[in-house]
Amino acid sequence: MSRWSRRDFVKYGAVAGSAGLAGCFSESETTPTGDTGGDGSDGGSGVADDTLDFPAGRPPTDVQFNRYSLGNYAHTLQDQLFEQVARGYADGSVRPDLLEEMTVDGRTLTLKFPKNFKWWNGDDLTAEDYFVGLEIDRLQQPEKSTIESNELVDDYTIERTFKNAVAPNLMKADVAETFVNTPRSVYKEYLTKLQDAADQGERDAVTEELLNLKITTQQLIDEGLGNGLYQVTGFNSSETKLKKFEDHPYADRTDIPKARIIPETAADVDSLAVNNKVDMNPDVLMSKSQRGSYPENLQNVYRLNWFRTQKFTFNFKNEHLAKLPVRRAIAHAVDLESMVAAMRQAGTVGKPPKKQTALRSTIHDKYLGSDFVDKLIDYPTSKDVEGATALMEEAGYTKKNGNWVDPDGKQFTFNVLTSNENIQVQATKVFNDQLNSFGLQTKISTVSSSDYYQRLQTYQADIFWIWHVAKALWHPTAYFSNNFYGIEVGDPSSGDAGPTGKPFTTTIPSEVGAKEVQGGGTEIQPAKLMNELPSSESKKEVKENTRKLVQWFNYALPDLVFVEEDSGYWGDVEDFSMPAEGDQELNTNRPGQFSFKNGWISSK
Repeated sequence: MSRWSRRDFVKYGAVAGSAGLAGCFSESETTPTGDTGGDGSDGGSGVADDTLDFPAGRPPTDVQFNRYSLGNYAHTLQDQLFEQVARGYADGSVRPDLLEEMTVDGRTLTLKFPKNFKWWNGDDLTAEDYFVGLEIDRLQQPEKSTIESNELVDDYTIERTFKNAVAPNLMKADVAETFVNTPRSVYKEYLTKLQDAADQGERDAVTEELLNLKITTQQLIDEGLGNGLYQVTGFNSSETKLKKFEDHPYADRTDIPKARIIPETAADVDSLAVNNKVDMNPDVLMSKSQRGSYPENLQNVYRLNWFRTQKFTFNFKNEHLAKLPVRRAIAHAVDLESMVAAMRQAGTVGKPPKKQTALRSTIHDKYLGSDFVDKLIDYPTSKDVEGATALMEEAGYTKKNGNWVDPDGKQFTFNVLTSNENIQVQATKVFNDQLNSFGLQTKISTVSSSDYYQRLQTYQADIFWIWHVAKALWHPTAYFSNNFYGIEVGDPSSGDAGPTGKPFTTTIPSEVGAKEVQGGGTEIQPAKLMNELPSSESKKEVKENTRKLVQWFNYALPDLVFVEEDSGYWGDVEDFSMPAEGDQELNTNRPGQFSFKNGWISSK
C-alpha cells in the first residue's frame, strides 16, 4: 500500500480516541487549595441549575456515529455517550470499565459483561453488542488478524483467543479504550455478510458498505443507539442536549438531571469560561495564563501526567528530509520551549521532552531504564543555530541571500500541514517562523479539524502535525504504532518504503547513542517490530523490542516530538461536588469525563 487503505481505517475504527497533584490548585501550586463552598444556585453558568454545561468535540450537526467511517466520526461525543469496555491507567495497568471481569488463560482473554446495562431504546446491552464489532474487525482480513477466534459463550461472556502467545497485559490492552458502539440491531447484518463471504473480494465489498453507512445524530436519538448515563434529547450546531438515562445503573449516584455539550471547535471556550458560562472542562487543565482571567469558582480539580504527546512528522519522500542531517538540523533550529509557550497561551499545559525517544518520559524507567536513556543522543530543546548550521553544511547545503540552497544551488520550500485548532496553529506558527528565520522556507496549509484526517492520510505534505499516541495507554504500543498516530512506516509487503518514504529495512549504529554508523552497524526493520510489539510474549520481550525502536527513533529522527501534555480537569467547585485525588481512582484518560459518565459529579 502506498498509504493507509480504506480497510485500515475500518480496522482502527475500534480505537477511540501516574497520578499527579489533585484537589483544586493553581498552575504554580503543588497542593490542594481547598473547597470554597457554595449556595447551590445556578453557579456561574447563567443557565438553569439543573444542567451541567461543558465543552467537548465538534458540532453534532457535523458528525456521524458509524465508527467504521472515520472521516467525520464523532470521536469525542462517542466518549460521552457509549460505555467503554476497559481502560488504561497511569501505572501501566489495564482494568475493566464496563466489564465485570477480564481474565487471561493461555492465549484466551475472557470478557465478562454485567447484566444490568441497557441501550437508550430499552434493549438489554449484552456481550453480543461488543462481539459483533470484534468479529467484524477480525473477518475483514482474517489471515492478517492476530485473533484466532471470538466466541460468544453466552449472553454476557466472550472468549477472545489470540493466534500466538501474548503477554497478559497486552491481551487486555487489545480491548482497552474500545467502546460498546456496535449495537447488534445495526451491525449484525454486516457481520452475517462477512461470515458468508467466500473470498477476500467479497469481504472487501462488505467493508465498502460499512464505509458508506452513516448514522446521524438524529438517528442516534430516534433509535436510542447510545448506552451512557446521559442520553441525547436534542441538538443543533451550537449544542448537544442530554438528560440522565434513568434506567442506567449509575443514575442514582448523581442528582444532575441534564447536561449540555458545547462544541469546543465552534465556540470560544476561553471566553465562555471568563464569563462563567461553563461549569466544567472535562479533559483540560486550566493554564497559568487562564487562571488570571477565570472567575474564582472555576478551579483545577485534578491533574494528571497524561500519556499524550504531539509531534511533527517528516515525509522522507521529500528529497531533503530524506537526509538525516537535514532532519537533525531542523531539530536544532527550532526552540521547543517557545513552541510550548505559545501552546500554553492557547490553553495547553505541558513541557518539551528532554529526550527524543517517542515515549512519554514518565514511562522511560519502566520500559527503558535510566542507563539506556542516558546514552541516547541529546537534541536541544532550545534553539542551537550553530549546531543546525553545521548539520546543513554537512549535508552539502549552503546559504544564498539568507536562505539555504541544495548542493545544486536550488532553493526549496517545505509544505507544512496542520489542523486549524488554535493550539496546533500556535505551535505550528512558531515552528515555521523559526525555520524561516534559520533560512529554511516553509508554506503552511491549515485544514479544518473536520477534514484534517482525511487530508492527512493522503500524505501530500513534507512535514505534518499530528498527535503522537495511538491509544490511551501508558505503554510503548501506544507510541510505536505503525500508523500516523504512532510512526507511519507502512506495510512491509508493499515494497521498500511506506507512504511517508520511511524504509522498511534500515541500519542504525550498533552502539546506543552513536551519531554515525561505523562498521556494519545493526540492521533493523521498524515496521515489522512495531507490528509485532502488541503481540510480545513477555515483559522482557516488550522491553527488548522497545529499546530497539527507541534507539532507531532517537538516531533516525523520523518525527520530532515537541510537547508532553499534562491533563486533568477544571470545574465550578462552588456549585458542584467533583471528585479529586482520593475520592476515586482518576489516574486514567479524561478524568473529568470519566467522573461525569460514572455519576460522580453532583450539585451542592
